[in-house]
Amino acid sequence: MKSKEINLKDKSKCTLKLLDETNKEEFTHYLQTIPFYFSDGILLDEADLKNFAFSDFNEYIIAIINSQIIGHITISFPKYKFGYHQEHIIEAHINVQQEWQQKGVGDGLLAFLINFAREKKMKKIKTKMLANNLGAIRLFEKHGFEQEGFLKKEWKLLVKGKEEFVDGMHMARLL
Repeated sequence: MKSKEINLKDKSKCTLKLLDETNKEEFTHYLQTIPFYFSDGILLDEADLKNFAFSDFNEYIIAIINSQIIGHITISFPKYKFGYHQEHIIEAHINVQQEWQQKGVGDGLLAFLINFAREKKMKKIKTKMLANNLGAIRLFEKHGFEQEGFLKKEWKLLVKGKEEFVDGMHMARLL
């Protein structure tokens, strides 16, 4: 699947596609514009932002409205780290700009991801998130993902200048 156009809840049209050379420069700029603040005063540090850096080892699904990238899914392949034992798995991380959340962009990106995984003959898609990110959890559950692990105090965050430990969640979908 090269690209797909979807209608969002606000009636705008969004194009979903795999990143290619024609959008690579724009995409790397978009990654640099992801805010240093996650939400509600939660500060990201440089290590967090490296997760949003472009890598040739990943693939990316991008969401475009009016020639602007407004969201993406990073697809990483554990096989590059673990070899044969994990070559049937992809790991996905989603980001949608705040003003485009709750409009269907995430739904479209995840549907595109599932089709991508099937075309690649993958058997499992996994993801991880903050356990209190109920919007993301509901989105992934809507697309057939289930909780696989709950990790106490998995994330140390700097919230309004104070360190806070937050639980993490691993979710996955078998194909």
